Amino acid sequence: MQKKLLKSISILVLGMLIIGSVGCDMKTDCCTIIDTAVQILYKNEIGDNLINSNSDFDESKIKVYYKIGSEFEYVYNGNLDSPNMHRIDEDENGNLILTVYPSNSYEGNQSTTLVELNQNVVDTLVCEFELGINKEICKKSWLNGVEMDNRFIEIEK
Repeated sequence: MQKKLLKSISILVLGMLIIGSVGCDMKTDCCTIIDTAVQILYKNEIGDNLINSNSDFDESKIKVYYKIGSEFEYVYNGNLDSPNMHRIDEDENGNLILTVYPSNSYEGNQSTTLVELNQNVVDTLVCEFELGINKEICKKSWLNGVEMDNRFIEIEK
């Protein structure tokens, strides 16, 4: 009886070792890194915040367009927290910062996005990405040809 029990325990331990070693050989990729947000602080000529300063710059008028092929398309993804691909955040000084999520339609490792504050004010955002199997990271960005520092720019309109 003891020999049967010892044999059963040995088989069980051997089976667990085999399963454990096979499981350790399997590579799993657990995470996807998406880090693309770009921030723009729009100010008027006297340094006041431009967003929501008057009806022409009301945040409800802001639209984002992605360049897809040779055309620009208005972007709306209803299942996202920011379906219009932008949001307004307030910094510690009370400034309203426009956060834009740039296009993921790439030409090489770059994408082009139009940021429309209203029908008369449109800016061009170009982003350069580091792309990989599990990552999409905006490494450099330019607004109207001016390089942004750490994906942030303060611009006067």
